[in-house]
Amino acid sequence: MSRARPPAAIAWLALLLLLGGCGATPQTSRWVATWEGHGLEGPIGVAVDADGSIYVSDSGHHRIVQLSPAGELLRTFGGEGSALGQLDRPMHIATDSTGRLYVAEYLNDRIQLFDGEGHAQGTRGDGIFDAPSGVAVDREGAVYIADFYHDRVVKLSLEGDVVSTWGQKGRFWAGRLHYPTDVAIGAAGEVIVADAYNHRIQVFSTDGEFIRMWGGLLGLGVKGNSQGQFHVATGVGVDTQGRVYVADFYNHRVQVFSSKGRWLGSFGAHGTGPGEFDRPTDVAIAPDGTIYVVDFGNNRLQLFRVERG
Repeated sequence: MSRARPPAAIAWLALLLLLGGCGATPQTSRWVATWEGHGLEGPIGVAVDADGSIYVSDSGHHRIVQLSPAGELLRTFGGEGSALGQLDRPMHIATDSTGRLYVAEYLNDRIQLFDGEGHAQGTRGDGIFDAPSGVAVDREGAVYIADFYHDRVVKLSLEGDVVSTWGQKGRFWAGRLHYPTDVAIGAAGEVIVADAYNHRIQVFSTDGEFIRMWGGLLGLGVKGNSQGQFHVATGVGVDTQGRVYVADFYNHRVQVFSSKGRWLGSFGAHGTGPGEFDRPTDVAIAPDGTIYVVDFGNNRLQLFRVERG
């Protein structure tokens, strides 16, 4: 059976996007610190609040660990279960402008909300997800969820109503998703999706219209370990300059791109030492520019700072 070829315009668009952002400044990042000793077991997600508090989803213990900007333990909350306030395999997390924390619960198939002191504030999306893995909140309070086994993105209103969904299972073509694991909001308000097992990043409007993609040749998502390629793109974060940071799981590194998808640099290597990773899963960037990376296999958080090349 023959497969229809994509329109030539799509191929040209992908090429132009691959070459876009040529004026972006190259970037290097230096290791600052490693935070260990908080009993993390299989941490997945990280988020930074406006006041500088750092939240880590401690998936192995079904809880959230909250740290101060200095790395001191402030509190933990959660615990295994399905009742309000309990968690079952928390994945990627996000904060909103009011300081609320949104937690994607992989095994409870819901998004749960907490205030800044760890008190449960309710849930979103009960009964509509199959293993939600990533969550992001835009400036208007709309919530975007990477719905892992449904191979789609779900947009909810501030009140939790479904506004729209987009994506369908598939490989290669724009808009097709294969186990998406995370979402983030770009500097221009666009929705950036870690299309994990397509080994690429896809970018959409807030209404789900495809904008661009990258990862491998023309964003077609062939896995690899060269510059701009991924081997499972598990987490994505955006800094105040609009640069996109991608946790490149099996390549044990973080890659950095312009908002248009131009490769700017990478940092990390496989190992247990300072600045080394064992399967990183997420990246969050604080307003002061500190880059927080979840070092999943080493059960720790590592901190970096940008240096201009």
